[in-house]
Amino acid sequence: ESSLREKLHDHINAEIVSGTICHKEDAVHYLTWTYLFRRLMVNPAYYGLEDTEPGFVSSYLSSLVQNTFEDLEDSGCVKMNEDSVEPMMLGSIASQYYLSYMTVSMFGSNIGPDTSLEVFLHILSGASEYDELPVRHNEENYNEALSEKVPYMVDKNRLDDPHVKANLLFQAHFSQLELPITDYVTDLKSVLDQSIRIIQAMIDICANSGWLASTITCMHLLQMIMQGLWFGKESALWMLPCMTNDLVGLLSKRGISNVQQLLDLPKSTLQALVGNHVSRLYQDLEHFPRVQVRLTLQKRNPNTGKAIVLNIRLEKTNSGRKTSRAFVPRFPKLKDEAWWLVLGNTSTSELYGLKRVSFSSRLATHMELPSTPTTIKGMKLILVSDCYLGFEREYSVEELVEP
Repeated sequence: ESSLREKLHDHINAEIVSGTICHKEDAVHYLTWTYLFRRLMVNPAYYGLEDTEPGFVSSYLSSLVQNTFEDLEDSGCVKMNEDSVEPMMLGSIASQYYLSYMTVSMFGSNIGPDTSLEVFLHILSGASEYDELPVRHNEENYNEALSEKVPYMVDKNRLDDPHVKANLLFQAHFSQLELPITDYVTDLKSVLDQSIRIIQAMIDICANSGWLASTITCMHLLQMIMQGLWFGKESALWMLPCMTNDLVGLLSKRGISNVQQLLDLPKSTLQALVGNHVSRLYQDLEHFPRVQVRLTLQKRNPNTGKAIVLNIRLEKTNSGRKTSRAFVPRFPKLKDEAWWLVLGNTSTSELYGLKRVSFSSRLATHMELPSTPTTIKGMKLILVSDCYLGFEREYSVEELVEP
């Protein structure tokens, strides 16, 4: 039999986003081409249809479409206008990242302008994509033991819930805890694998809403997934395999708390700082990119002065590093480095533009600036890595404007 009915909302939403379905009739017509329709005619009772007379079938399909449209509208994915329907931002994001309409609806209700990292982790774990995460017999005991070792609290009354288990697995990954049984290692791989597109959808929702603080926090969450480290709770220097507590202490005394600062140091200074650790440290630093950014402003049309364009040139200056493969030893899959270019104002926490880019050695791109002169005041371009902690760079756009 067909199982389309259980997944109909996501299929219809995707067709609305692609423009195949614009009216109720389009959706009914779409259904007549499905296996569901063929089985409906052969085994109507299974699908709750009384009779296969054309009138009954038409009424059945019509109410199925109407209910689906209403559910999608209630979840904020589409907008209905009498019999016509159009996609909304949440619906487009669900379709782009192959997420359930329930997931993006939950994101839309729970994410705000300054959502904290802890809340983002709860929202991520609550995604319906984790509904099927197995919680086997007696695993609530393992979950209880894990919950004692992780920093963020979980609901102790729901230790047999797949979403609570997902949350605990994420926290165990960031804290590098030993997992109780091999099944948990497999479960963690599956949870991490799913998380990438879910977090990218969360970032898009924050960016579309113009929320800078939440966007950056969510980017930090993705970096944490990639590195298996906490953001802000421990030094980003732990991304280096050779790092030890002594070395972290030594470097932090000199004001060095991230890999980016180490990359900026000349080898001789590094040698003086860490002594005999230098060769191993230098070897580890070769895994990371050194990115140089050059910015120029250009007015598109000098007569109207309307659009101001920010030209951005990115270049990796590591001469020996030939790969753009990310260094993510604690993530179970291969990953290529990517970067976000974020245009925003850090003092007002407004986001004006977001662009995701990846490149092997150099890249030239551009972003249009908002046309009002007041927004350029305090505007910055923030370069954020999608896989390395502490690799953020801020550049003032305001300073590029000629007086």
